[in-house]
This record gives sequence, structure tokens and C-alpha cells, in this order.
Amino acid sequence: MFAYPISRPVGELPVPISAEQLGARVIEGEPTFSAAVDFHEHGMTAGIFEATRGKLEVTFPFTEHGTVLEGEVTITDAAGLRHTYGPGDSFLIPQGQVVIWDVQAPRMRKSFLNIVVGND
Repeated sequence: MFAYPISRPVGELPVPISAEQLGARVIEGEPTFSAAVDFHEHGMTAGIFEATRGKLEVTFPFTEHGTVLEGEVTITDAAGLRHTYGPGDSFLIPQGQVVIWDVQAPRMRKSFLNIVVGND
């Protein structure tokens, strides 16, 4: 079992990730990304993700359920719906959806479960 208490830092995240790996294009800033993967099997991946300050346009390469542990992120979808998520807030973004991902705090950290659905 893995536990991610909101009240305690998760620790260092060892795997750097590029914007391209996220299906993203940097719009503003010089954000960095990293992840600690706890589970990866049958098209599902779960763990902790971290992003530093910056704005991206992301075409999600997977369906993601995320819960913010630290910091904030504002997500705007193609219809212009915009919401800021902070510690304890969760979201679901379907695979293929295009969003603007905006981190204004020095760091945002979330737990995630990603599912990749293949083409039938």
C-alpha cells in the first residue's frame, strides 16, 4: 500500500519528464516536470507528479484522475471552462482533451492514476 498524506512532503521525485512526453507545448515560463511511478501495468500508471511554475497547452495522452497534494494548478478546457485546484482537490481529464495547464506557485504536486485506452 502507498499513502500520500497531504500534510507531509512526498520526497524527491527521481524521474524527469519532458513537455513532449506529456503531450504538451510550453506557452509561458520554463517549467520542469518529474514523477515517481508506483504502479505501471496494463495501460495504467499511478504515482506522484510535480511541475514547477509555467503554462502549457496539453493534449492529454491518457485519461487522468489527479488529486493536488501541494500548490495550485489552474486548468482551462477548450470550451473556456476554468478552475483552480489546490491541496485536496481532484479532477478527471479524458484522454485526448486539450487543456491549458497553468502553475503559478513555485511547485505543484499531485497524485495521479492514468489510463491509456487503445484504439479498437
